[in-house]
Amino acid sequence: VVNFLQSMREQPGMTSSDRLLAVTTLSFDIAVLELLLPLSTGATVLLAQRDDVVDGRALRSLLDRHAATTMQATPSTWRMLIDAGWSGHAGFKALVGGEPLPVDLATQLTETCGSVWNMYGPTETTVWSSCGPVRDPQAGIDIGRPIANTRFDVVDAQMRLLPVGAVGELLIAGEGVTLGYLDRPELTADRFVADPLGPPGALRYRTGD
Repeated sequence: VVNFLQSMREQPGMTSSDRLLAVTTLSFDIAVLELLLPLSTGATVLLAQRDDVVDGRALRSLLDRHAATTMQATPSTWRMLIDAGWSGHAGFKALVGGEPLPVDLATQLTETCGSVWNMYGPTETTVWSSCGPVRDPQAGIDIGRPIANTRFDVVDAQMRLLPVGAVGELLIAGEGVTLGYLDRPELTADRFVADPLGPPGALRYRTGD
């Protein structure tokens, strides 16, 4: 978590002048960013109520009334917000993750926000493992680059590294890889495999992606 927060401070970035509207339930791991990143940078956390999060107009009102500068949400929530007439502003940073980012939504966000970041990562590797700015959605949307102290490998069915451009399974290595599943040793052994490029005992997570 410390590695994750330190990396997020740099990219997508947060400073003490930011005001983040937190909309995620605590049962969803991305809430770690919404609550701890602002506190670690001196930024302001604005806590949205459950009723506001499911109502696009109420969410729009919160963002505007409290002069929020950033929000992290799934594409579904961003679409609901835009459908409610939210127009964004040049100083606003939109963090999008948890679901694939559609091109049409990305286009709408880039036209109304100062910056849009696509976030990717499974819970097993501690919230987000990569991020990247979305500048030209029509040219394609990728998952960005691995965060600090994180490595991505693409492998074939025999776990051999594949060259650039080849299709395979994404494995994630580095500081974010967790210890496995509680009381599920067989599942842990299947999804968490040895990292030949890491220190002794290091693991990679098989994302299935």
